[in-house]
Amino acid sequence: MGKSLLLLIRRLFWLLIGLALVFFAVNNRTMVQISFEPFWSGFSMPLYLLLFIGIFIGLLVSAFVTGWLRLEGFTKRRKAERRAGYLEDQMSAMAEDAYVTQAARARETAQTGGSVLAKTE
Repeated sequence: MGKSLLLLIRRLFWLLIGLALVFFAVNNRTMVQISFEPFWSGFSMPLYLLLFIGIFIGLLVSAFVTGWLRLEGFTKRRKAERRAGYLEDQMSAMAEDAYVTQAARARETAQTGGSVLAKTE
């Protein structure tokens, strides 16, 4: 029940947005002159089309920037994960070396008949 109501509200919202855009386009049919004088001569287009093109270009630029930042964050995260894995491997190797060294000392002490505590102090 809740999902269907939420779906209905979303659809009504987008329907209202669409109707507002249609009304905007109908009320702004005035032709405007667009000119980039040093490069090429001007052309005419409806005002609503110019505004819609501007909004579309803005959406494309924001999508590109957002995608770029997400990609950058992804690469930084992957690099940090690799570094953490490397450091964990190093810690494991160091711990293993410490255990091996400690076992060798204990074996040596046992063979000589001395005390383990006396040797470490």
